[in-house]
Amino acid sequence: MTRKGRPDLPSFVTFKTGADLLVAEGILPSITADGVRYIARQSRKDWPFGEGRPYAYEKAGNARAMATGPFLAYFRKHPPKGRGPNKAPRAPGGKS
Repeated sequence: MTRKGRPDLPSFVTFKTGADLLVAEGILPSITADGVRYIARQSRKDWPFGEGRPYAYEKAGNARAMATGPFLAYFRKHPPKGRGPNKAPRAPGGKS
């Protein structure tokens, strides 16, 4: 269960469903599947998934899946410190 007490969490998440779950659980205000992939691709020693790591990626169709508990625990302990979404107004016509 999570802090919100949801008993209906999936056993495994993909990058997409994991990103959606991080936002739904209030762990992060926003993140995309690409954001989660970026974090996973970085050479972080503490990313828990992959070969030689505490948890292996599982195969779900053509997607890599991760155990939900360790996935959520990682992001609770290591929230990303990126710049976040760009909220600056856009110049008309695509010019900067």
